[in-house]
Amino acid sequence: MLINKGLYEYAYFDVAFLHNMLSLIVTATYDGYIPFVELADRKDGWTNWDTFFEQPFGLDLYNVGHNTVISQREIGNIRVTYEVPFNEEKLKVWRKIYKDYVVFNEESKRYLDTEYNSLFKGKGKILGVKTRGSDFTILKPFGHPIQPAIQDVITLCKEKINEFGYEYIYLASEEKLVEDLFEANFPGKVIVNKRVYYDEIMKLNNFQNAWQIHTNNELEIKARGLEYLSSIYLLSKCNALIGGNCGGSMAALFMNDGGYTYWKLFDLGLYGMNGC
Repeated sequence: MLINKGLYEYAYFDVAFLHNMLSLIVTATYDGYIPFVELADRKDGWTNWDTFFEQPFGLDLYNVGHNTVISQREIGNIRVTYEVPFNEEKLKVWRKIYKDYVVFNEESKRYLDTEYNSLFKGKGKILGVKTRGSDFTILKPFGHPIQPAIQDVITLCKEKINEFGYEYIYLASEEKLVEDLFEANFPGKVIVNKRVYYDEIMKLNNFQNAWQIHTNNELEIKARGLEYLSSIYLLSKCNALIGGNCGGSMAALFMNDGGYTYWKLFDLGLYGMNGC
């Protein structure tokens, strides 16, 4: 089964793209097909599944002859929703889906291995922290999880560092202000990977959604995608995870496959109408 469309165009890689495609892949498999993902109508440099991942079951569409149907769906039957981290059975399911289908291609593996060796190797126990700011905390999009105050995250980090003896914090945030706050509270212990910060960019663009602000340069589109994928991968390789409930936190939780000594995603409900 050829999966050639999703809910959105997905010019750039994000967790919404990943979870949309996984939903379609799992549904196609359940229906008795071998899935192959190749989104149609791609512009130069736009994200496709094999930009970062291996095809499910190692399928090469060009060697299967004419025995192919095209998916008529934009989303599958099984979906990631924001309560999944707090439901043990659903969490097990998504850990299994990640283990089976989120398989990095050779280029991605080289990039992720280089990042890991450069930032984590020899560092001892690392606490991963994922904060979601910019468009979430400014625009408060309806139906999305309420994010914790940064000071509450910092307080919990201090408590767990004292309890478990974590030596470093790997911080995944799209806001430079958050990095500065963590550096002030944990001097010399904060690790970050290469990334673009969106807080200042959003101010200059009248607070648009952070993921709508991108370059059209083909190489930079892929670079931004690798940086974001790397941030999730590195979070999944930490000894523990603290974060707001969001796509990136959930992806790291699934990818880690139950290996954290401690994890907490803040469950504060969802934003209502008008950000309430």
